[in-house]
Amino acid sequence: MKRVAGILTVAIGLAAPVFAIPNTVFGPIVQADSPLNGTDLTEPVLAALAGDGELPGQWVAEGRVGSAEISHLLARPEVFGREVVILRAVRREGVLERVEATFADAGSFFGYFEDDLPKGLGREEAKQVAMDRLKARQDEFTEIFEESLDEVRKSISLLADREEPKERRIGKGRMLRAEVEEWKKGDLVIRLFSADQRLVRAEISTEELASDSWMDRAFKEENDRERQARLSRSVVKEDGVVRLAGMEPIPQGYRPYCGLNTLAMAARHFGLHLDEDWLAAAGGFQNTGSAAGSNMVKLYSAVAAEAGLSMDRSPKFDELAVRRALEEGRPVIVWRRFSWERNRLHDEVAKQGADLPDPLSVEEKATWPGEDAPLHASVLTGFDPKKREVFFLESWGGKDEPRRMTFDEMAATTYLCFVFDD
Repeated sequence: MKRVAGILTVAIGLAAPVFAIPNTVFGPIVQADSPLNGTDLTEPVLAALAGDGELPGQWVAEGRVGSAEISHLLARPEVFGREVVILRAVRREGVLERVEATFADAGSFFGYFEDDLPKGLGREEAKQVAMDRLKARQDEFTEIFEESLDEVRKSISLLADREEPKERRIGKGRMLRAEVEEWKKGDLVIRLFSADQRLVRAEISTEELASDSWMDRAFKEENDRERQARLSRSVVKEDGVVRLAGMEPIPQGYRPYCGLNTLAMAARHFGLHLDEDWLAAAGGFQNTGSAAGSNMVKLYSAVAAEAGLSMDRSPKFDELAVRRALEEGRPVIVWRRFSWERNRLHDEVAKQGADLPDPLSVEEKATWPGEDAPLHASVLTGFDPKKREVFFLESWGGKDEPRRMTFDEMAATTYLCFVFDD
């Protein structure tokens, strides 16, 4: 257990140059020169949900949960009197079901911790400077968090039919459960999520569609057999090659979230409306720009349980267990030793459709990342038994298509393997 606990401080923020990770969500939103920036969209959002379903602006597709399509607005308007960090919409077959407005998010605020300290400092002096800088950032976010929560709460109270909210719970398991404040305005339900010093978010939907579950409403009443059948239908087999259809990256941006975003990718596949921001809050992420102090292993098990599954965690890559899970429609997450040299090779192989190097070659094995390499999380989405290759997705923008790695390299570089099981 000590071995597992030790990796929590390093594994699941990508140990890689920050500049190498494309900021494909928050970057374009911040940079967007939209006429909706700073515009109050409270009434248009409420009207769209109550009636016509039309939202202004340019919306960018993010992914799907079942038949529900998730997108975000390429602008930063105001909702409930406060500028949003990101505004998301959930539609099903073109019909607007829900709008989520995030006002404070520690992940996007802190990003990666960067220790670009002045040169010439002694060890203790450098440590103190880093601590002082972090404390200043934490104080700044505390102010943003508290102001956002207070202003949004007051604004919703003034709009709602009754000023005082009701308390609601969302989710089954304790770790993922959200305690929310709920107001009604006509046929609409407005819920306010607040995770202490991490996240402030409002969710608006019709009363009919307001749910107490993270599970998509189309799957909420499934029994075990029906869930197994649904996941099996996501499997595409051709000439012995197994692939999971519909798996899409959720870009992590400049955040130490590869372990969270890969988990969110799997959660969406299972039918859960869980994103990396709420997972970070549930997993105990601290406002430090790293994954240090979080409880990622427990979080993985909590997501599995929320989906009606169990979790098998192993320090070894069990090829048979991985194959069986993928053949039955369940993605596998690996925490693996990572190098940018191997990453570039896998990129080139994917672009050219080339063969991977012989994994039995001594020269090839010498290029694999070793025990001291940084750790990174990836999602396995299929395999080719003839070529003995496994397909994997990253939590990076621009990596929409799975890449390939030999089973031998994956087994040799895996630190922890998470297999979801029925």
